[in-house]
Amino acid sequence: MVGGRLLTRIGRRGAALLFFALLDLVYAYALLTAPLPLTPFYAWMDAIMPLSAWAACWAAVGVTCLVFAFMIRDTAAFMAAIALKVGWGLPAFFGWTNGAVPLGYLSAVIWLAFAAFVYLIAGGIPPAPPSERRWLWSRSLGRS
Repeated sequence: MVGGRLLTRIGRRGAALLFFALLDLVYAYALLTAPLPLTPFYAWMDAIMPLSAWAACWAAVGVTCLVFAFMIRDTAAFMAAIALKVGWGLPAFFGWTNGAVPLGYLSAVIWLAFAAFVYLIAGGIPPAPPSERRWLWSRSLGRS
């Protein structure tokens, strides 16, 4: 019962931010406890910035998402979540394109797609107007 009231109070956006908080905090922990020797991807990211600094960024965004999940104005948390995932995905892509990270494309696709997903949840793309949606639907059915 308490959980239901809490979810009603924070809404879908707040629930999404709680999910991102968990994801980011767990990822921060994973970076802090990465076993040696580092995988090629982690070694690449460590060369760009120490993994402990990356972990601090992930933790800071996780805490930001946690705090803003309970606030009405939560845009800053969504922006931080998007920026972090883009900031993690692009170096993976560049590491792959220059040959330093053989599977860098995989991390790039995962984190850049996740950034796009956060953007969509944040309301970044407004829905099409009702008249346009009806036109697209009728057109797909062969009607004009």
